Amino acid sequence: MDRAVKAFRRIIKDPVITKRLYAVTFAAALIILVLTVKGPEEQGRLVTDNGGNVTGIHRHSVSSQERYDVTLFINDGGKQIRKDVTITLRASEDVGRGDPVPGEQKENREAEIDGEIDRMLTEIEFSEGESIDLPGRLSDGTQVTWKARKQEDRSGLILIPFIYIALVSVIIKSGLDADSDGESKARREIMRGLPRFCNQLFLMMNAGMILSDAFERICESYMEYGRENMSVFERELTEICEENKDHRISTASLINSYAAKHNVKELVRIATILTENERRGSDVIESLSRESKYLWDDRQIVARESGRMIDTKMSWPLALLLILLIVITVAPAMLNM
Repeated sequence: MDRAVKAFRRIIKDPVITKRLYAVTFAAALIILVLTVKGPEEQGRLVTDNGGNVTGIHRHSVSSQERYDVTLFINDGGKQIRKDVTITLRASEDVGRGDPVPGEQKENREAEIDGEIDRMLTEIEFSEGESIDLPGRLSDGTQVTWKARKQEDRSGLILIPFIYIALVSVIIKSGLDADSDGESKARREIMRGLPRFCNQLFLMMNAGMILSDAFERICESYMEYGRENMSVFERELTEICEENKDHRISTASLINSYAAKHNVKELVRIATILTENERRGSDVIESLSRESKYLWDDRQIVARESGRMIDTKMSWPLALLLILLIVITVAPAMLNM
């Protein structure tokens, strides 16, 4: 729970993340507003009888195209056939541009009924006037019943919440990953430079130098590279050394404070060894030799694991491509539902 609260506070305090969240929220709200205001096309009303059957259409305007989704029930010799159809009433200026297409003669009954339905729909769509009566029978006398079907195109609104949640998740994750990447980068820099630092410390103290002189000499060697070529670990050590040129604080205490700041257990162990040597005079040479060997072995293991991780890093781009492929494939079908 505390971790979630800390993550939330870090998110709301990060100006980059909040700006991105505001932008995505504004864009999503604008799209929803446009789709909501636009809504379906203005239509007339379906005329129904006491049984709820549609008997006709009263148009809103003959000068614009209107669409009505209805279900057609055909009672063919005791068998009921259901057909979902869409009636598209043409504008008055388009009615004279084409003639109704007669239904083709079909060999079997089902094909014949489909042809009759096409013929009926064509006649209805090219009808003039505001009020249109829907036929109750086919040309051969077969009874048909019309029922209203819910017609509401909100497929775009269905996708927007999912897309919004996905974008917000990506933005928050990228912000948290950036923070964790900064901490991980500092740890990696320390783990990369620590074996060399421990080895240098061991060699110099084994040669008879005291800890403060050895530490100062190591920092001077780092400065020879130039500040722009130093790692984060080397730069921070040189800053610590420069701030304590008058040796007001013992070197062991400085390293111990630096280890507590980054909380890297390998660095904490070295700081503990140096502190114990300063307080109790323990054998620092043997301990540093053991730590140096351990750190170099650990660095080799990390290098091998990093090499194996290169292949797994390709899984995220591949997964993203798969998701895009699914969205591109499924979206047209959802929009046409």
